[in-house]
Amino acid sequence: MTQNAFPDLSFLRNEGFLDRDRAAHILRTENLDAMIVAEGRNVFHATQFFPLLERMSLDASALAVVPADPKQPVALIIPAFSYYYIQADDGLPPGVEPFVFTSPTDLTPKLYRLDGLGVTDREQRRRQAVSAAAPYSPHMQAALERALTQLGLSGAQLRLGYDHPSLPALIEGARPLATAVLSEDTPRRFRLIRTPAEIRMMRLASKANVEAALSTVQAARSLGSLRAIRQRFYAEVAARGNVPVFMVVNGSSSEAYDEPLREGSAFLIDCVSHLRQFHGDYGRTVFVGETSARMQRCTRAMSKVWQALQDQLKPGLRFSEVSALGERLLKEIDPDVPMIFNPHSVGLAHTDQPRYEIDGRRADHILQENMILSIDCPLFETGLGGTAHLEDLVLITSNGAETIHEAGPATLMI
Repeated sequence: MTQNAFPDLSFLRNEGFLDRDRAAHILRTENLDAMIVAEGRNVFHATQFFPLLERMSLDASALAVVPADPKQPVALIIPAFSYYYIQADDGLPPGVEPFVFTSPTDLTPKLYRLDGLGVTDREQRRRQAVSAAAPYSPHMQAALERALTQLGLSGAQLRLGYDHPSLPALIEGARPLATAVLSEDTPRRFRLIRTPAEIRMMRLASKANVEAALSTVQAARSLGSLRAIRQRFYAEVAARGNVPVFMVVNGSSSEAYDEPLREGSAFLIDCVSHLRQFHGDYGRTVFVGETSARMQRCTRAMSKVWQALQDQLKPGLRFSEVSALGERLLKEIDPDVPMIFNPHSVGLAHTDQPRYEIDGRRADHILQENMILSIDCPLFETGLGGTAHLEDLVLITSNGAETIHEAGPATLMI
């Protein structure tokens, strides 16, 4: 197993994920003066701070404010100890300004007591970061009010988008005359088109995800069962710096169910992990020795259809047109092989795209340059022959699509 092959992420100190011009255009289109977010992925995308408390099931512990004016900074509203203990180690990308809050009874940030033996460089940086973030607010609402004021967001006509049910009360307290507008899809619209920093993160995440999957497959015979394969994949991604999300093995996503590998069958793998929230997604079919003629036929068709489909991906196609194109190609190549074609954007989640259009219609997204997506191509039949799947991540370019990781063969043999 690969040990400590962690990617270099130092570039993130100088590059943000959020495209401020795109965000400004979207906010103006939606008639919003700013977007206030509390959901962890949205806060992270805007500021590169992911609230640790959200991983402990305590949500809305930090906020970000993205103003429609791209000349104004993004505000990160963050508890003092979180800023000291977590974000000060990473720093903030350019264009993000912290608004730190403490508690109503004590405006002094709580820091570790020094042991009297000296101060480490890291501790010095942490304390300097907290000191530079002064003055502090006594609570989140006060910090939000101060951020809105500093960003020039006030007045009776103010319209503020929000993504979390806790925010209307905070907005009313900070800006009683403002209109709060539920805008859960707006942050997803921000990131539907990827910035250079996002694309770089997606390549790194996908590389580790694919390598972990292939290493797991190499060990599959000795592992012997579905559950053991899944656990090995989780260990392999962790060894490369990713965090496991899920792995479907032979059509099962249950982490409790188990069964042995069966000689002469095929099993699918669908592998998802993330690197600092940026997700890899990779699917293949694994042959356990010589498989049935039917499965070989199905996987040959699957490979041919996916290659033909990828060659025709280009800006301007809608998701529904991609699905229909896959179905037409399948009829031409082998109509007796049942497959479905499901495009989805991949980024800070396995499915990271707006659910609805601004007018409330269900979204049918148009492929655009710098979008990253997967087109799930599973075989829609099963039985003694096993299961099959094929999935890669592709970057939409100005005139086509390119896989963001080493694709390799469509089927793997053990």
